[in-house]
Amino acid sequence: MTVAGPSPSLRVIRPSASPSRRRELALLVAGGGSLVLAFPPVDAFPLAFLALVPVFYVFLRTSATGFRGGFWRGLVAGAAFFLPLLHWLVFLSSQEMDNPLVMAGPLVLLVLLESLYWGLFGGCAILVRRRTRVPMFVALPVLWVTFEQLRSLGVLGFPWGSLGYACVPIPRAIQFAAVTGLFGVSFWVALVNALALAALVGPRGRRRALAVLAVVLALPIIHGSAVLSGEREDDERSLRVAVVQPNIAGKRKWDARYKEESFEALERLSRAAGAEAADLVVWPETAAPSYLLREHSDLGRVSGVAREIGTPILTGFPDMALDRGDPPTYRYYNSVLLIGGDGAIGGKYDKIHLVPFGEVIPFETVFPVLERVNFGEADFAPGDDRVVFQIPEGKLSALICFESIFPRLARQFTVQGSELLVNVTNDVWYGRSGMPYQHASMAVMRSIENRRSLARSANSGVSLLADPYGRIIARTEIFEPAVIVGDVPLVSGTTFYARHGDLFAWSVTAAAVALLLAALVGSCRRPHR
Repeated sequence: MTVAGPSPSLRVIRPSASPSRRRELALLVAGGGSLVLAFPPVDAFPLAFLALVPVFYVFLRTSATGFRGGFWRGLVAGAAFFLPLLHWLVFLSSQEMDNPLVMAGPLVLLVLLESLYWGLFGGCAILVRRRTRVPMFVALPVLWVTFEQLRSLGVLGFPWGSLGYACVPIPRAIQFAAVTGLFGVSFWVALVNALALAALVGPRGRRRALAVLAVVLALPIIHGSAVLSGEREDDERSLRVAVVQPNIAGKRKWDARYKEESFEALERLSRAAGAEAADLVVWPETAAPSYLLREHSDLGRVSGVAREIGTPILTGFPDMALDRGDPPTYRYYNSVLLIGGDGAIGGKYDKIHLVPFGEVIPFETVFPVLERVNFGEADFAPGDDRVVFQIPEGKLSALICFESIFPRLARQFTVQGSELLVNVTNDVWYGRSGMPYQHASMAVMRSIENRRSLARSANSGVSLLADPYGRIIARTEIFEPAVIVGDVPLVSGTTFYARHGDLFAWSVTAAAVALLLAALVGSCRRPHR
């Protein structure tokens, strides 16, 4: 029997058409697995607009009737996506870990943690489908964005692989991120997938679904074209930035025998940048293999280079400070130091958002047993201050390593007056995997959200310069020493997103809560046979 609601193209339920368990599994794995190809290094971004169709189809047509059935189906699709997306974690090594198999366990745990949100999405999708009359083309993107945002929150937040990041290669289509932020782009992509499904499975409403789909696809492109055609270059200030990529091997970098080699590489590339009349030279995360503020000879060396080329140098370095407790101990920081063109210190920023299990063990003060966990992680303390550096040409802020994948931190820097976003990182540990490319691509989204140019310095790549619209000005390949120099616009105005944050995402979350309450109350329960 066919039961039709107000939106036949999306609400037709035919039990006889329900896919078998084996077919469901194939569709879930195919959808999650193909979505990976939309992200770097493959960058087949059109797949992002189709890959979720088989996943959404399962939730539309499955015989599962409860939350549990939807949860396990979502978990399977999530694992099919996150396992290949995050495979690079097994390449992580340090002085304590040389065997990639050591990281196989953490990889599985991370995949399960991230897939959990896909499972929650699936379970909630089934509840909404079975117990409300809300069209699925509305419910699916609303629920998707809700759980994608939740995945980014808290000390374990990790928005790697958020759907909107697949669209970074098409900046013309995603300029509306300056209003909605990353999660607005994710909503757009999820909506396109849902409408594509409607066109495929709803023969009576296919023309209507296709027409709506065409409009939904076209509007962001029309908007982006208008934004880019209306940009005013005549009233923009610019900054000539040099990004240094020394390509120093991880273990050699921290071996005292190679300290001289590291400094020589940085100095050589910086002098080349000075010859190009750069206004700012950026070194990568922990570029200086030294506690610069305590090892004065090394600090003098960096200051000497800055004076020689007459250009400020922004460098990553490890720092330490005495914590006057009982007994006194040292606190260690992953930091960035600005040294002016006159050789004087211009400020320091300590990384605020540390990598869980990489730079800090979460909750170890709550659960002391976690202090015994050892993944070869550093033992850093988080910083407290959102520092905006001042140089003669303008203001800038630094995002250290994976701070660049969190929209909120970059937004806060922008609101505080930063006119240039700088991302310093060291991705050398992950080898020739997709990680360096994925990491770089996500950082570019911060440019679009905040209308700020981005200068990214990575020890082994990818280093790049991007304009305030997310268009790449110059970039490097990985594992090659390089320096890129380019003029980037400085913008002082703020976007809607910078001023109001994730207002769109929280509005969608509120809508999802309303949907789930309606489903739990069951006041609009749909009949089934």
